Amino acid sequence: MPIDLKNYKLEYEKWVEESLPDYCAGKMTEIVKKYPFIVSDGVPWTPFRGQPSEHTFAMVTSGGLYLKDSQLPFDTVSIHGDPSIREIPKTVRQEEIGIAHAHYDHSLGEHDINIIFPIQRLIELEKERIIGRLTDTHYSFSYVNNVVPLLTKTVPKLISRLKADEVDILLLVPV
Repeated sequence: MPIDLKNYKLEYEKWVEESLPDYCAGKMTEIVKKYPFIVSDGVPWTPFRGQPSEHTFAMVTSGGLYLKDSQLPFDTVSIHGDPSIREIPKTVRQEEIGIAHAHYDHSLGEHDINIIFPIQRLIELEKERIIGRLTDTHYSFSYVNNVVPLLTKTVPKLISRLKADEVDILLLVPV
């Protein structure tokens, strides 16, 4: 089912107008109740075939991760959220990662990043040859309310990068 972004945009703009006072007051429960969620008729699904050891893996988290020394944090103030992505290298170390996401408790992820970005576990699986190749680059989103730029700009860029890396299996790690 194609998503009617024109209609969604109208509903979203109405939601922003009605919800902004509650958002500014920190009443997230109230605005989520009114959010114009996109509901799909079905999810395209391809059953897994083959052996994990023969495939290339990448990971995407919605944890709001960024590299503290070289990337800007995600916008955590705007009601619209931040539709951009951050590239996270396979070689990243815990102390290099910042978390910019206003809608969950960061404490467990700050203690062990593998809770929200299990890169070390994937590297272990790769070394043990349980999975095939792990790409050198992985990705993070933060929260996004305005899905129009996400779907029209960010996701196509991400798909292009995943295709260039010949990714067979994309692991989605929601927070």
